[in-house]
Amino acid sequence: MIRLRLTAVALALMLGSNAWAELKTYDIDPQFQQEIFSALERILNASGPGIVQGGSYGRVQLLSSGQLVVNAPPETLEQVDQVLQAIRNRPAPPAPRTELYYWAVLGSRGTAANPPGTAPPSALNEVLAELKRMHGDLQFRVLATASLTTQSGQKGEVSGTAMFIEQTAFVQGETLNAEIDMRLQPQPAGVTVTTALRRGEFVVLGQNELAGGGLDGPVFFIVHWPEARAR
Repeated sequence: MIRLRLTAVALALMLGSNAWAELKTYDIDPQFQQEIFSALERILNASGPGIVQGGSYGRVQLLSSGQLVVNAPPETLEQVDQVLQAIRNRPAPPAPRTELYYWAVLGSRGTAANPPGTAPPSALNEVLAELKRMHGDLQFRVLATASLTTQSGQKGEVSGTAMFIEQTAFVQGETLNAEIDMRLQPQPAGVTVTTALRRGEFVVLGQNELAGGGLDGPVFFIVHWPEARAR
């Protein structure tokens, strides 16, 4: 993938001054714009020996036209030229897109007359059976559910009245490494984790204990990476 190739080549970026006077604009293939921009941003913002605290190698901006503007010392711009030329000479397929499904499930310890949320879908049966085995005889209700699709390596978020989700997912074949921030709204409950999933797997990211307002019991945060759709 370009993200990996770009990182490997650009490790050689030379140390530059913080007083940059060189600007250069690059035309980038639209299918690779976001991935190249993110990789350059991480590399140019990295600190190194001899760089003052808070300093970096340069700055990069992605314009609405799809062009990249890099502000850096001449020696760093030369390295960026080499990286982008290497990518043009050896193009790779665009990064795959990833869709993850999320549920926030309350496990009540009592029987409420008007329980909050909705009945869990059958897809969660095995997960909830395991949670019952571990936590006792809980009554489960779904407080919020959502799905979020992002390109591999790119950050995305979705926010609703019941839940906020932010994810950055890196796809490597049938394995996915994800950084996830998942929170109920407006309740002060959520998890921020880095985890690995395999296709078809359900993962309980964590749990919080809720109390009051009919939300008494643990709330479990669950993510699922579905099997690839047949084409």
